[in-house]
Amino acid sequence: MSNRAERAQAGFTLLELIITVALAAILLSLALPSLRAVVQNNRLTVQANDLQTAFQFARSEALKRSRPVSVCASDTSSADDADLECGADWTLGWIAYVDDEIEGTDATGIDEVLRRWPPLRGDATLNHDGDEDFVRYLADGSVDGITMPAPPLVFELRIPDCTGENARDISIVLTGRSHVERVEC
Repeated sequence: MSNRAERAQAGFTLLELIITVALAAILLSLALPSLRAVVQNNRLTVQANDLQTAFQFARSEALKRSRPVSVCASDTSSADDADLECGADWTLGWIAYVDDEIEGTDATGIDEVLRRWPPLRGDATLNHDGDEDFVRYLADGSVDGITMPAPPLVFELRIPDCTGENARDISIVLTGRSHVERVEC
């Protein structure tokens, strides 16, 4: 018998290694597009939940304090709460604050900052269909400015190159309750 037959094979041949790497590359190229969609979907879900959390927090604080609490778009990324003001661009983040303005009027100033949220991550956009750049919760938890039988106030969260049902609508009804819905891009 020859010594070759007695020796156990150790390792892979070059051909086996090349075939394995080629198959791995093909599988990876098939998986990456769907992985991108999963990442986009998760990012939108987190950001939509952050906004819904802000609305739920403001409603809860209004009920707890028996005073109006508003959520508005932040106009600055200042670290100092004293410099915060309401703005029009919701992608810069948002602020929940005690709002002692008269019911039915514009939010003119921030009385007491309760919580702030960071800007949206990535290239997401956030728009709403209302006339105001804030949502004011009254002491009973309802939303100021929405009257029956008005449709809910809807915030639209979108990303570029979105496909399928990977966009989100955050709706607020008169009672102050909010919910997130997956919608077509």
